[in-house]
Amino acid sequence: MLPGDVLLMLGDGPLSALIAWCGDSVYSHAALVADNGELIEAAASGVRRYPIAQRLQDDKNFGFIDGFHTLAHDGQALDAADRAAIVAHAQSLIGTPYPLDSLATLGVIVAIRGKLPQHRLARLLVREALDHLVRNNPSHMVCSELVFRALAECDVQPLGRLAPTIVITPPTHLPFPEIDWVALLEEVGPLLWPKSKLKLALAAATPVDAAAGVVDEAAVAPGEDLADEALMQHVAQARAVLGLQPAPPSLATDAVGAKMAAAGPADDPRPNPKLVTPQDLAATPDHVALGRLMQAAS
Repeated sequence: MLPGDVLLMLGDGPLSALIAWCGDSVYSHAALVADNGELIEAAASGVRRYPIAQRLQDDKNFGFIDGFHTLAHDGQALDAADRAAIVAHAQSLIGTPYPLDSLATLGVIVAIRGKLPQHRLARLLVREALDHLVRNNPSHMVCSELVFRALAECDVQPLGRLAPTIVITPPTHLPFPEIDWVALLEEVGPLLWPKSKLKLALAAATPVDAAAGVVDEAAVAPGEDLADEALMQHVAQARAVLGLQPAPPSLATDAVGAKMAAAGPADDPRPNPKLVTPQDLAATPDHVALGRLMQAAS
């Protein structure tokens, strides 16, 4: 891996699994390879540097990590000056005090992709994530935005020459992940309001298999309206604070249209950085997969 290359990974835990699934991806987190054996990422504590070797050994918090080699738009390898410019711009963002927490990140992904789960607890979680995003500052930076901006805004000529080409990928048919709902409550509980409907529903849910965190879905928040139309209202509010167009009936299609609309003129394919997801960084032809760098034991 060289400075300016990209790391895509799946975090461990149910919230990371939901972020990946709602983003039509196997990835929930992105980071940029920097110099001195470090990466730069948007984390809960802020945009920071972190040792790559330590991350590759962290099989407790990450399921797997894949590496991607960055190319220029013409398919040519980056030279040392290009890579230095990418790292320099990422370095300039270190300390930015507004990375989103994972719950709001889920809200961003759902607002962009428009993929709604069927499980009632998952739908309740999505509603909470969208509302959490609205309550917090929507200008916060997500991990994939940091990577895209480091590449797209770095000081090279012509400006934007290293911006990844975004290829709009259709919705996937990835199976819904098995969720340990008890573990989910432990993970997102500190981010929820004390009287959060999700927190109350999880606490009151009837366990089918407590050891595995499985609950009786039919008994989850029976009085809550979690139909598509109701959730779409929350999606619309989140899209409004993100500066996106209102969602038409087919939100999955509109997620593509909104992303393209945010890109500007037809001859400028670069999207709004806030709309870039880990899946976009994986699908771009400007990133060449190098393979799996770490795989946690199952």
